[in-house]
Amino acid sequence: MRILNYNRVLSYFIMLMLIPGFLSCEEYHVVRDITYTINQTSDRQKLDIYIPDSGDDLMPCLVWIHGGAWKYGSKDRLAPEIDTLLHHGYVIASIGYRLSGESIFPAQIHDCKAAIRYLKSNGKKYKLDSSRIAVAGASAGGHLASLVATSSDIPDLEDRTQGCESASSRVNAVVDFYGPTDFLIMDILPDLPPDSCGESDIHLAPDSPESLLLGCNIQDCPEKVKLANPATYISGDEPPFLIFHGTFDCVVTPLSSIELEKQLKETGIPVNLHLLNHAGHGGPEFITPEVKSLILDFLNEILK
Repeated sequence: MRILNYNRVLSYFIMLMLIPGFLSCEEYHVVRDITYTINQTSDRQKLDIYIPDSGDDLMPCLVWIHGGAWKYGSKDRLAPEIDTLLHHGYVIASIGYRLSGESIFPAQIHDCKAAIRYLKSNGKKYKLDSSRIAVAGASAGGHLASLVATSSDIPDLEDRTQGCESASSRVNAVVDFYGPTDFLIMDILPDLPPDSCGESDIHLAPDSPESLLLGCNIQDCPEKVKLANPATYISGDEPPFLIFHGTFDCVVTPLSSIELEKQLKETGIPVNLHLLNHAGHGGPEFITPEVKSLILDFLNEILK
């Protein structure tokens, strides 16, 4: 675990400017609204693929899962957390999934895995190497990205009738931005200065995002909470994790990432948790040159 000091951001930026191609203007094109299921029931079951134009070789792919409390959000923009990867030889796939107002869990993880299976089965069409795929997401997307990685062999969390049933949804690496894990600890915040959170979200309530996702008051359905917790499935066979979380996050408690890191380490999974000092739930602290360099180095080491 590491707490980043943002007084050094300027020096990091100057250093990164010296890295060949870091601020390049490499061209790319976008293929939008690709349906990834064979039995589509929602217009949200689509993905966009951003493909660098240079080079003829197949490239590693990062699958981005958007946030939005599982009840809103969109695939329709290139996330600033990972946009730099396009200029370093990565295909980026931004995926949509059914939201909680349309279908309750596990529909969301079924969709994410169906999208990954589709990408693996159609990699050459989009210049991506199906053997080099990472997944990333922020907030609710971070939760789903982590769950993709830890539950790859769990039948209840994979609906192969959606298509590409012979492909695997297993990924090679995970970048998790402040994703929830155990919903029942969401209201436990670390000691923070008075009024730093204002009116913090109440998660142990029937109308909380977590309860709406599971279709029950999370206090009354602990088995469903366990089913949705990425840590439930940790076995020692997971890919490496890179995790970012703000120390002043009043929406998703930093304990979510701290506990996930602890459990991954206990089974020998490579994991690096970076606690961003004084950062909240998202914000500019998560798209600095230092953070983007950490992501690039992490993925390059595994996928290149």
